[in-house]
Amino acid sequence: MDIYFKNKIFIAILLYELILILFSPSYLFTSIDDSDEISVVINMKNLTKDKHIFFYEIMKDLNSTRNFYFIKTSGKSLLDNLNDLVENKSVKIIQSNFPDSIFLPLVVSLYGNNVPKLVLFIEGEEFLNINGNELVKWARIAINEINMKNYDYIFGNSQFIKEKQIGCSLLLSKSSIIQHLLYYTDSDTTHANPFLQLSLSTQATFRFLQFNNSFKFSALENINNKISQNILCPSIADKSFPSLGIMIPAFKRDYFSNSFKSFSKQTFKPKFYIIIQNDNIKHFNLTNIQNMVNEPVYHIWMQNWNSFFFLNLRLSSILPCDFILKYDDDQWPNDIHLNEYLINSIRNKNIILGLRGFAIDKPVCNYSPKFYKNIEKDIQDHTAVPELIRRGYLKLDARNKIFRLYGLEDVALSVNSYLLCNATSKIIKMNLIEKQNDGNSQAIDNQIVSSMKKEKIYNFDFFMSSYCFFIHSGYIPRKWDEFRIPQKDYINISIDHKRLF
Repeated sequence: MDIYFKNKIFIAILLYELILILFSPSYLFTSIDDSDEISVVINMKNLTKDKHIFFYEIMKDLNSTRNFYFIKTSGKSLLDNLNDLVENKSVKIIQSNFPDSIFLPLVVSLYGNNVPKLVLFIEGEEFLNINGNELVKWARIAINEINMKNYDYIFGNSQFIKEKQIGCSLLLSKSSIIQHLLYYTDSDTTHANPFLQLSLSTQATFRFLQFNNSFKFSALENINNKISQNILCPSIADKSFPSLGIMIPAFKRDYFSNSFKSFSKQTFKPKFYIIIQNDNIKHFNLTNIQNMVNEPVYHIWMQNWNSFFFLNLRLSSILPCDFILKYDDDQWPNDIHLNEYLINSIRNKNIILGLRGFAIDKPVCNYSPKFYKNIEKDIQDHTAVPELIRRGYLKLDARNKIFRLYGLEDVALSVNSYLLCNATSKIIKMNLIEKQNDGNSQAIDNQIVSSMKKEKIYNFDFFMSSYCFFIHSGYIPRKWDEFRIPQKDYINISIDHKRLF
């Protein structure tokens, strides 16, 4: 067979394949082959079985396993029966009574072992009377527009405010856009609705792909509040009355009748308390807890799943206060001046304060310095709870990929804050009551142990392996001197983002 004839056959086969691709229905939409590529968040005020069936069919059609119901409640006590409404455990329920437009659901949309490529956000109640297939069709067209025409995000509905077209109700976005708004700006839950801010962005490309011309939508929330500004590192300028939020992650303990009695006696009062609860373990009586203190007590509940530890920090980075004071659910002050003492100790200082800490003074993952230097006793490579943090450091921490979901978030926070803003981790004496030896230790918890086994972590030192990971990303332990990691061993853990403003 001569070369000319071979070439004719090859061209004919190629044309045939192109015709198949062009006229195949699958060509009309870009498929999502990797189920972790798209994160779907349904934002609602209540959840019913019928709503779950409606939206879950949409999630299945989009081949997504990163699915969340974010339920916003107005009452003090959250609902305790929602887990029974969701048969498929790939759909994760979050309930919250924290006042917010849509910042907190957007935080949740990015959470997981890795960052998704796309985020689909839906205001749930507004879409119940439409054809679910139409919503899936819109999403697939929008996915194709982003992938093929390189838009950054697409709005499905809009309204006009002062003759400006503003997106609302339905959004498909590259995750990098959401990352920038949440973690590269000073955004918090009191800022203007994210849809409004995205509509005003100047360094991103977006379009309006109207879902349905006859579609009815609600007005945007918080449309007149401040627009987020880009930030690098938090200011350490002194404030006479800095605002404080107390955050308490809760899993399998309920000591709140004791801890909130102690909190109520503190001489420095927080702006609010927030209990961030994992899993459907305890049904806390928020009314009784609220009655112990004058400041608001809010509750965020991952009702049918365990987000472990990092999500607490991600959510805290959007809270409207200057400082976050993080207690474990088995700790509370034994000194009425503790809050005041901690705040006064951190003023005008680029530091993170914690009760405990660790400074590496030995080789790690086959690396060692030429020699070790002496440092002040209270300076550490990381600190642990109770922990006082400028909220901006939590945004810095979220700019890096999560190492492991189920532990050592305090190491990541300290290291990332030092790498990006030279913040020093220091330990400080605290007069506390602690109940850590109550049999609910994280070290023996079945969920945490099971998660570690999935990564085949048995004998290798979990703690040191984490530091090894950060040394590979450029961290130099505080006691090490004249050490530089070889370029061939360097790994980049910074997430990609695109500026909006």
